[in-house]
Amino acid sequence: MSLDADARYTEKNPRVLVAHARRAFLEHSPIRLAAATGPPIYRTCHYGPLLDVFAIDLRTYRGPNTANAQASPGAETVHAGAQQLAWLKRSLRSSRAAWKVIASDMPIGLT
Repeated sequence: MSLDADARYTEKNPRVLVAHARRAFLEHSPIRLAAATGPPIYRTCHYGPLLDVFAIDLRTYRGPNTANAQASPGAETVHAGAQQLAWLKRSLRSSRAAWKVIASDMPIGLT
């Protein structure tokens, strides 16, 4: 879906909209980031020896909005980003917590 035909939006540049959305999120959600000016938002929250919560970011790295009719995986079907997936796998493997929870802002899978 394109914003070009939607008169409610005066700003239609996706990069500008993403920057505004990221700023609003970080102003609303007080989280500590390694680098305050850019990604990553994903992080691990340790709750003692029993629980690690892995908060992932499925909006920053996703592909563009399309008709979702791709025949095979590619740049338009990216959901979490290779760097974030590598971090998640590494973090899950190295976690010694009894319980590991993945917190996601979007559904991870529907099937």
